[in-house]
Amino acid sequence: MSDIEEKTLTTSLRAHTHNNHEKLDKRIMNLGLFENKELYKKFVTIQYHIHHYVVPIYENVELSKIIPDLGERNRFEKVEQDMQDLGIPLPKLSEPTSIKDISEAVGLLYVVEGSKLGAKFLLNLAKDMGLSESYGARHLGADKDGRGNSWRAFRDAIDAANINIDLALQSAAHGFDKVRSFVEKVAA
Repeated sequence: MSDIEEKTLTTSLRAHTHNNHEKLDKRIMNLGLFENKELYKKFVTIQYHIHHYVVPIYENVELSKIIPDLGERNRFEKVEQDMQDLGIPLPKLSEPTSIKDISEAVGLLYVVEGSKLGAKFLLNLAKDMGLSESYGARHLGADKDGRGNSWRAFRDAIDAANINIDLALQSAAHGFDKVRSFVEKVAA
């Protein structure tokens, strides 16, 4: 970060979670979950756990005042459709998050919304297996406004909000740990 770049919530989140993000990406790619459809089913199952866990965040009324299109960003139904497309039995799920604090919710949401940027690369890998945004890889598709526009709108909304940065940072780190726990539960 240059001296003239303004320190925002999202730049703080990116810096704070960089190592966690890199380790998680490497772990997922090292598992070879995009080598074939059977392994990819594990990836989709991981996504099912993640997106079920965060459903309450996308339904948070107070947070929707900060991020007006919050409900539309939720990918859980798309993951469910991908599970059906691929004939994946629905696993037993853990309880969804009980986070109510807006700052903590934003930290966790940063992890999930940020994954949409990398999903473009993963979608290309899924397409190599004959999957698409309309079959088996719906949850990897872009939001209606496109990946870049969607991310910028999210980033601008949370950067402008009155968020406790320390709580958001802790929650984002916890979010990466939670995703890692789902990866280990399903694919290890």
